[in-house]
Formats: sequence, structure tokens, C-alpha cells
Amino acid sequence: MKRNNEFSRRKFFGGMLRGAIVAAVAPNFIPLRVPAGENTPSKKIQLGHIGVGGQGTNDLRNFLAVDGAASVAICDPFRQRRESAAKFVQDAQKLEPKLYNDFRDLLADKSVDAVVIATPDHWHVPIGLAAVRAGKDVYIEKPLGHSLEQNQAMLAAVKKHERIFQYGTQQRAQEMLKRGVELVLNGYIGELQRLEVWAPGGQGGGSLDKVLVPDGLDYELYIGPAPMKPCSKDRITSHGSWYCSDYALGFIAGWGAHPLDIAIWGMDSDMKGPISFRGTGDFPTPNGLFDTCAMWDVDVKFHDGIPMRFMSTNHAAPIVKKYRDDDQGDGTTFFGSKGWVSLSRNGVAASNPDWFKLKQCEGTKRVLYHNHYYKSFVDSVRERSPSVAPIQDALRSDAISHLSLMAIKSGGEVVWDPKKYKIESPKELNEQMHCPVRGEWKQV
Repeated sequence: MKRNNEFSRRKFFGGMLRGAIVAAVAPNFIPLRVPAGENTPSKKIQLGHIGVGGQGTNDLRNFLAVDGAASVAICDPFRQRRESAAKFVQDAQKLEPKLYNDFRDLLADKSVDAVVIATPDHWHVPIGLAAVRAGKDVYIEKPLGHSLEQNQAMLAAVKKHERIFQYGTQQRAQEMLKRGVELVLNGYIGELQRLEVWAPGGQGGGSLDKVLVPDGLDYELYIGPAPMKPCSKDRITSHGSWYCSDYALGFIAGWGAHPLDIAIWGMDSDMKGPISFRGTGDFPTPNGLFDTCAMWDVDVKFHDGIPMRFMSTNHAAPIVKKYRDDDQGDGTTFFGSKGWVSLSRNGVAASNPDWFKLKQCEGTKRVLYHNHYYKSFVDSVRERSPSVAPIQDALRSDAISHLSLMAIKSGGEVVWDPKKYKIESPKELNEQMHCPVRGEWKQV
């Protein structure tokens, strides 16, 4: 069926990768032009929500609590999900949001200022690209792209269309984590010597048995650019979208995004030169539905010799418990010449616990911070100000996940040049920087 609105498949994917620029040399601030009268202080920011499953509904509830924002549109290929989300909006805001099955129809709605994208991972960047090209600001859940090339295209589009981007790494709104990062940046641990980063692993299993597509689900749209496979009961669940390689890298990216983001927040070695990766991983059911890497142990070395060990929690637990009471499931530890600081969403620790008693540490280095993560996005949209989790940082942390997985699969060392945004060796791995796009969703 032909579509009459401006989001034809040609315009949707056209130029997705053409003109992509090197991420590593991008500035930290994206200049923005604001047309007269747009997003004035008295204007409520009109939000559209694309994807309202578990995380999408959580995001919706948080945005409903933000003064100065209104959730006016809901999109999800599950009819029951969008109808359920509409009830949340009606109860909270006493208004009836517009409901859409197809995100392209929502993006054609000129009353929507910004969109919240909380779809399965493989849709994050394709919908994000369409959104910024439609003039919408974007809040995109982590992880970022299904390929390194997608990430580069997302950066290029955000810059070209001068849009606000905020990544779904909500830990940046935890005040104690902000304090910990500033302790590191201002030299309380001395000269940074190494890092340990860990996150929960994934799982194997998942049924491949074919079932009928449930009533109310637009399965073609749900699968989208991924390979078309028979519907199974697990394929259309959150676990399917987390652990199946058709849609995700696995928790090495899906959860690794959080502690890796804190690492990026507290250091900048990853931008100064080549980074090498070498590691091992476990794929418990490589021929099953859940076929992504479930456990990993990767050694990363930055250009200045600073090492980082990136692990699934099962590998990290005995190591981390040597210096803090509990591994907390995920975390980031900075080790320096004078001590260490360890940060996780459930608690912080340090070689000197008194450091965390300081409301503000000595020194001049500060990070951009807002204690209400969802309000910070709305404020950025209204004020045309930089977000607390910009696209540049999203690319940096997401690249570590992608390259760690490449090193695991290759069985050797992978060397990445962030300034050139390419793999220096083995060069043939550059062919894996993109992922196939199915049928009508191919860019032209």
C-alpha cells in the first residue's frame, strides 16, 4: 500500500548513512537555531511516545509527572499496549492522546515537538533518524544503534537537523554518582590508572516454536528492518528484544550502557587515540532464539595505556568484593594513584568514605547535571540547551559494547581509531560496522 504522508520509505531511510561524519571529532555542543515564537517559556512541550512496553511505560509515567510537558501521542504496534498507555495519560493529564500504530504517522503530526523512543533495540536509530528529519527532538532509550554505522548516522542527523538528543542513561540524575564522577575528575583518587566496569549478563533459551501472531499486533511493523522470522511466544517479549541477535547485541550493550556511560562521564581517554579490545564470552544457545553473548570478560586498553576490564557480573563479583561489600549487580570503579571510587545505581564506595560526605569537592571540573532526568529533557527542548546525556557520549559508550563483542567473536585483538571512526585491525571487521536491512525498510 502506498503512503501519502511525507514519510515515504524513500524519505525515511534515504541518506541514512550518506554524509555521516566522524563521531570522534564532533564538538560537545550542538548549535541550535530557534525560530521566533517556538518553544517559548510558557509553551507546554508536546511529547509523542513511540514504544510503550515495559520501559516505554515507565518513561511515560515519568514524563507525565513533568510540569510543562504534555504526552499528546502514543504509538505502538501492539494495540493493547497503546490503549493501556492512553489510559495512563487520561488519568494523569485529563486529555485523550492520539493513538498510532505506525510511527511514521505520529512523526507527521506537526503538533508533536519531541518523541520518546523506547522500542526494541533494533528500532532505536531508524526511528530516531526519521524523527530528527521530521524536526522532532529525541529522547532515545539505551543502547543506541544495532551497528556502529547506525550510530554514526544518528550523530550526523542530530547535527544536521540541529535537534536535541538525550540518551536513556538515567543514572546521570543520581546525585551521588555525579559527586563520584567529580571526585575522579578533580584528582581525589590521584592520576587515573585503571577501571573496572561490570553489568548483569544475559541468558540462553527462548522458544522457536511457531505460534499465531496475537490479535492486535502488527507483526510486520514490529519486526521492521530485522530479518522476518516466524512468530514465537518469546520473540515478541522483552526477553526476545534483549537477547535475540536479530534485534539486539545482548546485555553487553543493553545493560552495559549504564556503567559504561559512567566510565565515559569520568574520563576522556577513549577520545585521544586508538583503543584495543581482547576478550572472551559465552553464547549458551547460539542456535536458539536467545543467541547473544550472555557472559563476557573483555580487556580494553586506551591509547595512553590506561586499562579497563569490562565484565559480566558473574566474572566481576569475586573481584569487586575484594574492595567493596557488594558488587551491586553493575558498577564502575575508577582506580588512581591515591585511591579509588566505585559507583553503581544502588550504592557508592571509596577508599576514603569521607569523600562522599562532601557536598561539593574542591576543584573546578564539573559535569552537566540535573536531578530530574525527564524534566531535564523537557527543559533542554524548551530552552534549546545541551542535554545532560548528549549524542557524543552515547556513541562513545555504545562503541565499547560493539567493539567488545567483535573482539569476543573474532578471538583476537581489535584495534579501534575513534578519530577516524574505523577499525584499524583486523581491517576486514569494518565490514561488520553495518547491519542488513530487510525489504521495504532498506535505504535507497
